[in-house]
Amino acid sequence: ESTRNRQQVPAHHSAMPTRRRRAVFGAVAAAVAGAARAWNATRGPLEYCPSPRLGRDGPCERLRVPATYGAAVFLDDGATSATEWRAALAAIKRRVPELVIPRDRPGDAPLPAARTAPACRRGVCRTLGTRGVWRRRPRPPAGGSSMGVKFRNFRRAALEIRWDDGTADGVYSGVVASMGRTATMTYAGHAFFFVDQSTRERVARFEMVLGRHLYVVEPDDEATRASAAYADALAEVEFTQAYLDRTGTPWLSYYPRAPPALHMWPADFVGQAHVVYTPHGPRDDDRGSGGLAVRLTALSHAPAGPRVFLVEQLLTRAECGRFVELGEGVVRQSRVGQGGGFESKTRTSANGWLARRTVEADATLGPVYARFADVLGLDPAILDSRRNAEELQIVRYDRGQEYAPHHDFGDDGSGPAQRFLTLLVYLALPMRGGATSFPKALGGRGLEVKPAVGDAVLFYNALPDGNADDRALHAGMPVLGRPEGGGGDHKWVTNLWVWDPHR
Repeated sequence: ESTRNRQQVPAHHSAMPTRRRRAVFGAVAAAVAGAARAWNATRGPLEYCPSPRLGRDGPCERLRVPATYGAAVFLDDGATSATEWRAALAAIKRRVPELVIPRDRPGDAPLPAARTAPACRRGVCRTLGTRGVWRRRPRPPAGGSSMGVKFRNFRRAALEIRWDDGTADGVYSGVVASMGRTATMTYAGHAFFFVDQSTRERVARFEMVLGRHLYVVEPDDEATRASAAYADALAEVEFTQAYLDRTGTPWLSYYPRAPPALHMWPADFVGQAHVVYTPHGPRDDDRGSGGLAVRLTALSHAPAGPRVFLVEQLLTRAECGRFVELGEGVVRQSRVGQGGGFESKTRTSANGWLARRTVEADATLGPVYARFADVLGLDPAILDSRRNAEELQIVRYDRGQEYAPHHDFGDDGSGPAQRFLTLLVYLALPMRGGATSFPKALGGRGLEVKPAVGDAVLFYNALPDGNADDRALHAGMPVLGRPEGGGGDHKWVTNLWVWDPHR
């Protein structure tokens, strides 16, 4: 070895034993790292100047950023293209030097919470989960691809819907009112027949075919056949086929329907991040006073899948625990369907409802609704059951329980209002199972999300043109129970449904 490449080592260093030197240097490095972490945890708030683009032109605000964010905090103002997005970040970065602008070019770079790689063999598919663990899930039904469908009933009698499982009576799947409509999720190759509730006569049967998403039970009288309502239904059939041919997406919303009026966060690529300031921090927080910064990161985007965001640290553990305490007193066996619903093997959990006034009156949970509104970019006044939101649903899954793939939206014929977004917050998680699955995300490869307690998943049930998003199909994966060595075997979540343009 050439002596020119050797560094001169001081005598007092060379005299120190190698093992001891490593121990000393290790201790110094640990002390420096500890000091850096302590500084990061106690650093002052960031300054954020909101953009007029979101109607928030005003004085700059002080953001308290959780220590776990480190320096990689991304702020934007809702730009809808990569160029606009980077320009907005650059403008904010001039005011906030701590911010880091990520990659030069947006793309589907892998994220820890968005990795998926299904592989099927012998009827079982493996999916790489959010924590890098392979999860087993059943192969999709032999009937073929999942599909959302709508039914229209032009008979002068209410009809029972029964899934044809090969038995004489089939499986009860709800009721469609006289001159009414309903919607469901099914699979190509499955069939439903319709039974007159009063006469028990079987009046129609439809087999589900890919590319056909609207099925009409024909009128049994000439007056109905000549009615404007029936003519509108025929026009809807024509429109839905033309829309499918043009976009490759089925029209599953009420027809006709205008684009959404409420704010929708852009999800242009996996990893796109939005950081939202809210002054409504947790009351149990010991990290100081002031506002709170909440980060949303896109895990899935259109047109390859639904618009799905991971929302980090939305609730504290104390807030999650309080929700579970309140939930214990209200949950009952879950039901599916419209008009009160019915019990089904597809949904085996227990659920209940918490009114906004109950949540806001609680000493721990008081700021939660206002925080939700800030994160969603909505006026807190509309998150009310008399305006745009349902009451908070709280759900408990015990060992072995699940909610099979389903859509949160529907079409009951009451008008264009529909569920616009779902904010799903994780309150308690089992050691095994219990993820939320999006089978149609990432170009059909699927996505499973199981974040930390206090995190949330936000996904939009509507498309920007007003259609309902078929790709927002999702499922509550089975709770697999307690592994050897202990751990929980319950899953608790709470979710907020917001409707557009109203409820």
